[in-house]
Amino acid sequence: MARPAVARRLAWLSLCVLLILPVSIGAERTTNARGDDSINTVRRYTTIDLHLEQYRFEPGKPIKLKFKVRNSGYRTIRIYPFEPAEKTYQFEVLDSRGYELKPVRPADPTLKDHERKTVVNLSGQQVREIILQPGESFERVIDLHEHYEFQPGQTYRITGYFFPDARHNIFLRSRDSVELHINERKSQYLFQRPELETEDAGLSPEETVYLFLSAEMRRNWKNYLKYLDLTRYITSYDRFSGRYASAAAPDRKRILQEFSRYLTADPTDRLKRFRITGSRTLQDTGRAEVTVEALRMSGGYRVAYEYTYTLERAEQEGFWKIIHVVARVL
Repeated sequence: MARPAVARRLAWLSLCVLLILPVSIGAERTTNARGDDSINTVRRYTTIDLHLEQYRFEPGKPIKLKFKVRNSGYRTIRIYPFEPAEKTYQFEVLDSRGYELKPVRPADPTLKDHERKTVVNLSGQQVREIILQPGESFERVIDLHEHYEFQPGQTYRITGYFFPDARHNIFLRSRDSVELHINERKSQYLFQRPELETEDAGLSPEETVYLFLSAEMRRNWKNYLKYLDLTRYITSYDRFSGRYASAAAPDRKRILQEFSRYLTADPTDRLKRFRITGSRTLQDTGRAEVTVEALRMSGGYRVAYEYTYTLERAEQEGFWKIIHVVARVL
């Protein structure tokens, strides 16, 4: 009588194992051998943001940039930065022509990376790792002036890259890019401001932007492209700026042609109306900025945008051309 009972018990245990086994096999592994969240989990739930307190800086002065790292997920994550910290917090700095600015002191590839950490935690204490609970964040303030030689009179666009773990060659890109402008050097013998020059004959920056957007609404792409300096306007688009900056001279023409086709393709969010809300002349750079509020239709939905166009007078043509744009949703 005991043998049938034992047989039934073994059959029941075998059935339970068969039911549990597929679940265990299909479960996603979220920790490594040390019990830490995997690097894929860190990459998925970590967001990077950059912030500058101002747009204009004097030559040779500190440029304090806040590099914010946030845990936007639902798990505790651990970050193991490099030492030196310059390898954890890296940047792509592009000038107004789309060329990349290299660091003053590039990292020596022969130096061995140490896993000893010198990054401070939320209490300001030195730790060997950074632990972020869901919703927590930490900031690192970096003086860009110590790492790059910014030229007076130039405008730069900066994108951040964060390496969360020294043991893996994985980086996270910042969700946004920031811009800064280095003012021209002022003469110590200049005691009074010269009188403002009168506007030359021809189209003003406001008129240029008005005609540019009107050409888009009428789908007059020939006139649309006429008001753009494509070699610099391309830096406004992450999809093309990196390839264009690193491409050889023969390839840049092909990339510009591809960029032109992208701009003049049938947009999914058509421009319905716009109005110019402001403009100003940047006396130090000879440039102008024009702000526009625009309404676009996409899939039956209305989306309002604010565009800030930067213009510069073209040397050959003699009229204003758009060299950059920053857009945000209202």
